[in-house]
Amino acid sequence: MLFWIILAISVVVTAIYTAKRNTTVKISDLAIKIAASCLFVAVGIAAIISNPDVNLTYGLMIVMGGVFGILGDIFIELKWIDKEKGDSFFTFGFVTFMIQHVLLVAAVFIHYPMTWLNALVCFVAPVVVLIVSGFAAKITKMDMGKFKVIANSYGALASMTFSVGFMTMTTYGMELSQIIFFVGGVLFFVSDLILSQIFFTKNGCTRLFVVLNHITYYGAQILIAASLFFLK
Repeated sequence: MLFWIILAISVVVTAIYTAKRNTTVKISDLAIKIAASCLFVAVGIAAIISNPDVNLTYGLMIVMGGVFGILGDIFIELKWIDKEKGDSFFTFGFVTFMIQHVLLVAAVFIHYPMTWLNALVCFVAPVVVLIVSGFAAKITKMDMGKFKVIANSYGALASMTFSVGFMTMTTYGMELSQIIFFVGGVLFFVSDLILSQIFFTKNGCTRLFVVLNHITYYGAQILIAASLFFLK
């Protein structure tokens, strides 16, 4: 019951924040965002408490990844609020989200034993992302400027999350927890694609893109955390 209550609260607060969010950011928006982000971590903790079958190491790594996600959310929001230090906050955001993806990928590799071939297949998506990113940037007219290296590196790492999710899902019997994690990984990557349009294209910062970014991002974080509840 605890898990479902926390999950419901998380969804409601996220919906309120997303509906309120606009292209301009206030301190009050940051406060609500922190609350929404803390709740997806709470979902993960509640899932661990409610599921006696959960692998504790795996679960704690997922939750710790969520904590770094909170830090990333704060830094990205501060980029909007403090224009003078915006680039520094943006870089910190990239770094903290990269740490989250490292924790997510590492957790999967630790919990699900893989053959060398399976492990190598997990790297296909990141390689494809790195190859395609240059062409995609030209087509969408993205100008990453000094963030080009870190943005592309982050994109490759983010794709690794849904890549390992896909591998475990197809290798270990399509269990519900694996399907939920994979969908969360895909949504995470989609949210980053939308965010790149917001930050790196001339007219990308529209309310539609902002709302879509938050729907996909929080959907991803909540699903990844919730997957722990169904882990066997």
